[in-house]
Amino acid sequence: MKTKVFTLLIVCLCSSLGFAAQVYGTLRQSGRPVPNVTVEVLCGNSTYSAVTDNYGSYRLFAKETGRCTLRARYQNQLPSAPIDSYNDPAHYDFDLILQGNQYQLVRK
Repeated sequence: MKTKVFTLLIVCLCSSLGFAAQVYGTLRQSGRPVPNVTVEVLCGNSTYSAVTDNYGSYRLFAKETGRCTLRARYQNQLPSAPIDSYNDPAHYDFDLILQGNQYQLVRK
């Protein structure tokens, strides 16, 4: 009986990722990766976040699909850009561009 309950629990936990939309990509500035930046995807009332690694790469899973917003917490600013979340993985590479004294996210 314990085996059946454990198996059912594992199946339920793994199946939730099957319905999640994967959003991944890189964050760069002047051609260099930007590590340790929190990247957030806002879809509806939900927010999903990840932190870039040493190569500026991020990967997260959002439960919603459709029009969303990606933003980066960088140097006390929140530059953002619109993205689309799909059932299939969606790849978004961005450059952080300084315009005046404000950072902008520009898709590569």
